[in-house]
Amino acid sequence: MKRHWFLFFFKKSVSLRKGRILIASASVTLAVAVITGMLGITLGIRDKLGAELKAYGANIIVTPVKGDYLEFGDIGRIAKMAQVEEATGQIFGTTQTGGRVLEVIGLDVTKIKSQGWKLTGNWPEKDGAALLGVNIKEMLALGEKRRITLSSEGSDHEFEVAGFIEKGGPEDSAVILQLDDAWRLLGRKNGLSAILVRGKSGSLEHVVSGLKQMLPEASVKTLRQVAFAEASLLSKIQLLMVLVTIVVLFAASVSVASTMGANVLERRSEIGLMKALGATRADIGMFYQAESVLIGLLGGATGFALGFLSAQIVSRGAFASFISVPYYLPVISLAAGLAISVAAGYFPVRDAMKYNPAIILRGE
Repeated sequence: MKRHWFLFFFKKSVSLRKGRILIASASVTLAVAVITGMLGITLGIRDKLGAELKAYGANIIVTPVKGDYLEFGDIGRIAKMAQVEEATGQIFGTTQTGGRVLEVIGLDVTKIKSQGWKLTGNWPEKDGAALLGVNIKEMLALGEKRRITLSSEGSDHEFEVAGFIEKGGPEDSAVILQLDDAWRLLGRKNGLSAILVRGKSGSLEHVVSGLKQMLPEASVKTLRQVAFAEASLLSKIQLLMVLVTIVVLFAASVSVASTMGANVLERRSEIGLMKALGATRADIGMFYQAESVLIGLLGGATGFALGFLSAQIVSRGAFASFISVPYYLPVISLAAGLAISVAAGYFPVRDAMKYNPAIILRGE
């Protein structure tokens, strides 16, 4: 019998108060949509933001301590580490041309194309091609496709000038070569003066610790300006998300609680009748909590859909691509909807237990 009257009163309650249930569900929907959107942005866009921040370049540098060289094979070992996004090596040296001493930087040219280097001409596409800093261009009055002879280790090597680069640093006065060409010019095969590492933002301390264990004879330092800029940007975005989420959660909880409270006041006669028919405090509590669960499920499902759509719109607008959603995000959204509605309905349900059925049914 209990199950029969429970379903009867529950169906009647829902059918007669569709408007209030929809209003409460809308409040939960807003809160869940914000939570889902913020989580989607935090979990999905964090990786995309990290990809965008690669334009800053490496945030960790590994160098030999005693002036020796690191081995090229160390790059592969570092790249396999957890929380490492990219690792590349460089070799530094000097060369002479026309009686002038020039700095030489050997690196993987393909890794610098997206790092804000201003190029005039072309990137080197074959061995024997060089990039020159804009200061060297003015110094030697060279043009593209000209050839330049560089001397080092007692031998001369001829290179074609593919283009000129400008970055606003020491590179503007240096000769930029592919690693193989730099090794050939400087006479040091597979040697590296530095390994530039890009660790995931927020995990730099873990990456630095792992690098020190892997290469105990090397010096491992974070590039503070780059690391600080990334950490600051990500922390500000996350703080904003947390603050917005807290405000919306509070507003949604108040809205649901007021709706449930109004329901209790309107339905005192129902409560009195249920108690007169033998319903216990637990039965009435379960009745109202069932309504809260219904509101939570409706709001959670709708909120997930809206939050997911919002996160995709933000990602599309900011990064021109969509984000991938973790498989557990729908579960979190439904759980959040249930938690908000059940928690907000607790106090009105508790107050409903205090009514005396005799007084209510007399209309007092």
